[in-house]
Amino acid sequence: MSSESLKQLSQLSTYISTSEKEIGYTVDFSKPYIEIRSNYLLKSLHSLSQSVQVSERHQGISYEKGSGEFLKYMECFTKAIQSEQEFASKILSNRSQRVTALKGSIAPAMQEFVSAGRHLNVVAKRLSYFDTIFIFDIMDKYERDCAPIFKELSQEIDLSDCTEMILAFKLTALKSFHDFSEDVKGKRENNAFMNMSSDGTVHEMTSNTLNYLKRLYLWREIVEPLLLLLGDGGWNHPGPITAIPEKGFSYGESAKGAALLQSFFDDALDQLTVSLQSRSRGYKKPALATVFLLNNYNHILRQIRSPPLNAIFDEVSELKFSKLVKKQLDSYQESWKPCVENLMDVTYVRGGAIKSSMGSNDRQLIKERFKVAC
Repeated sequence: MSSESLKQLSQLSTYISTSEKEIGYTVDFSKPYIEIRSNYLLKSLHSLSQSVQVSERHQGISYEKGSGEFLKYMECFTKAIQSEQEFASKILSNRSQRVTALKGSIAPAMQEFVSAGRHLNVVAKRLSYFDTIFIFDIMDKYERDCAPIFKELSQEIDLSDCTEMILAFKLTALKSFHDFSEDVKGKRENNAFMNMSSDGTVHEMTSNTLNYLKRLYLWREIVEPLLLLLGDGGWNHPGPITAIPEKGFSYGESAKGAALLQSFFDDALDQLTVSLQSRSRGYKKPALATVFLLNNYNHILRQIRSPPLNAIFDEVSELKFSKLVKKQLDSYQESWKPCVENLMDVTYVRGGAIKSSMGSNDRQLIKERFKVAC
C-alpha cells in the first residue's frame, strides 16, 4: 500500500473516531477492519499451517537442525503479526481502537498457529526422548528470533496463548531429560540382555546415548537454561515442575549453564558405564563379556576425543575411559594365556619315545583342552 493511501486511511480513521459530536452517533469501524484483516492474515498463513499438519516428519536422531516445517510457520507468523501491528499503528491513531482492532485481526491466525504447535507437543509427548529432538529446534528458534519481537508486541497484543504453547514445549523437554536418564540406567527396558550381540560389538544403547548428547550440544543455548531449571542432578528425578516462570528462564549460554551441561553429560556416561557392566554379565563366556566392554569403552573414548563432544569432556573423562579400555584389554589378553600355553606344548611323549603324530584320542584330548581354556 502506498504512503498516500496509508495517509488517507489514517485521516479517515481519525475523523471517524472524533466525529461523534458532528454526526450525532458513534461509528464502530473496527468490525469491518477486523473482518478484512483477519481473513487476509488467515489466508496468508493457512498454507504453512497445512504444511505442518501434512509434511512434518519427526526423524529422531537424524533430524536436521532448521529443517522443521513449524520453524518456517513460526517465523512467518511472527513477521505477519509484526507487520500487522505496524500497519495498524499507521492508520489507527486511537490506541484503544487500535488494540481492539489488532486483537480481533490476529485472533484467527494465532488460534491456528497455537493449535498447530500444541498438536506437535502432543505428538512429542507420545514419542521417546530419542525422537523428540525437534522440539529443541522449535524452542531455540522461538527464543532466538521470535521472543524479542513478541515481547515488544505484547504491549499492545495479547500473545499469552503463544507463550504458553512454548512453555508446554519446555516442560516436555524437561521430562525428556529424565526419560533419557532412566533409559541410560536401563530402567525403561524389560530385559537388558535381549538385544545383546553375539560377538560383543558396540551396543545400540552406547551409540544412541552418544548421538543424543551430540545433538543436545548443537542446541546448548536452549539446553543449558533448561538444565538450570532442574538444577544439578535434577534430571535423575521426575521433578514437580509444572510451570516455568518467565523471569526464571534466560536464553543463551552461561558459565553456570556450561558447568551444568558438563555435569549432565558426565552423569550420562557414568550411568552408561554401570549399565554396560551390568549387561556384560549376560554373556556366558567371560572372554566375550570382556570383548563387549572393550569395544564399548573404546567407542566412547574415541567419541569424547572427537568434535563436538571433546568441547565438553575434559582430560579427566578421557583418562577415566583410557583406564577402562586398558583394564579390559589386559583382561582380554589374560584370557588367552591358557590357549597360548596349549599351543606352546608341542612335544608328545608316549612309551618313552617322542611321537611326531597323534592318534584320534590325542586329538580329542587337545580339543577338550582348548574348549576349556578358550
